Amino acid sequence: MSSENDKTSILESRNVTVGNKRTSMRLEPQMWDSLEKIARTEGVTINSLCTQIDLRRGPVGLTSATRVFIISYFRHLVRQHEMERGLTAPGLVPRINGLKGASLARWVLDTVVPSEGLGRASRRG
Repeated sequence: MSSENDKTSILESRNVTVGNKRTSMRLEPQMWDSLEKIARTEGVTINSLCTQIDLRRGPVGLTSATRVFIISYFRHLVRQHEMERGLTAPGLVPRINGLKGASLARWVLDTVVPSEGLGRASRRG
């Protein structure tokens, strides 16, 4: 049995000004936090950043383009970090038992997927 509360979205709606037009976007709280950090790092406002994304997004919606921008921004930082540390070859990053990825992946999983949610994956199989 599902209640109406089960269908509540985790997305947050916020207003942004793109160019001279006010619009709203619905993003996950983590995406909003990331967008704020990127804007702060780059020394611009979220509105300015969203305007730049909008100018380059092509036929893709602004919300989708913003998510791709955020992921691409952080992917670039990871690649830059790997190059600076000489970790560009496969197998040079320390691995974790049971996870074919770096320790950063484990930290992200632990942050995004609370441990109480781990039982769901085993029930699918």
